[in-house]
Amino acid sequence: MGFFVIIPASGNGVRFSGKTPKQFVKTGGVEILARTIGCFNKRSDISAIVISAQPEYFMRICRIISKYSFDKVKYIVEGAAMRQNSVFNGLLSLRNFADCSPSDRIIVHDAVRPFLQDSFLLRLMRASRKYNCVIPGIKLTDTVKMTVGKDIVAKTIPRENLRSVQTPQIFRYDELMKSFRYAFKKKFTGTDEAELLEHAGYQVKIIEGEPANIKITTKNDLKNK
Repeated sequence: MGFFVIIPASGNGVRFSGKTPKQFVKTGGVEILARTIGCFNKRSDISAIVISAQPEYFMRICRIISKYSFDKVKYIVEGAAMRQNSVFNGLLSLRNFADCSPSDRIIVHDAVRPFLQDSFLLRLMRASRKYNCVIPGIKLTDTVKMTVGKDIVAKTIPRENLRSVQTPQIFRYDELMKSFRYAFKKKFTGTDEAELLEHAGYQVKIIEGEPANIKITTKNDLKNK
């Protein structure tokens, strides 16, 4: 069983409100994307890394790869406006060039989650040997309300079984590919890859996430980093 990584990096970072896409913003003198790639590049059990991005940023990403000697980044593929299509393009590159076997594991991780701890990644990878689809989730501590109309509360939702989901998410290659094909056939769009597997009828296992594994969304997320 091999592990392959897809990093979707096509976002424009509208909520980040900057001229530079947030994946290229530096924290501690290092680009966010470089920090993210580095989480995987250092591991001997990662076979290859694929980055999906807008073509105008290909050269910028190539410079980052060269600067930090990221030898496991094998492909940069064209991203899309929708995350689902960006990840699928990355998956196709692995099918066409890396010769993935059905039981290989595909790790999908947000380009702007640069604080992934190696111990947490290892825990997910170990769990993926038992479960074909593993995702991390954080239990909610705040009360959750459902609203209707102009923000009128319709009901309070019990939070005991609710989770805020993170990446990396790990999937068995053949199940992920079949789930994408099924989603495209049914014209279904998911907010993450795990939702595609749910829609296709596969079981998704949640393990406890890490609060420090934040996604950089606004400039406030980088304070004190």
